[in-house]
Amino acid sequence: MPMSVRTARSDGIGLQTVSRYDLLLVLLPLPLLCGAFASALTPVPGTVAMGTASLPSALLFVYAITAAAPTTIERSA
Repeated sequence: MPMSVRTARSDGIGLQTVSRYDLLLVLLPLPLLCGAFASALTPVPGTVAMGTASLPSALLFVYAITAAAPTTIERSA
């Protein structure tokens, strides 16, 4: 039984391309990190800063699971 090998596209210098799903995974915690820094550097309470920062993360999450969700299933032979 042969093993399936997944090959990644490269840009010619050995770096893999970044998909929009990778970008979404990177962007999800960024608003929360900004909220944590805002609560540490300003007199804003942590609960207010994190609560406010969770709104953009929640919107990104909803976008990721609805509009940007994969529509086809790739199956290996």
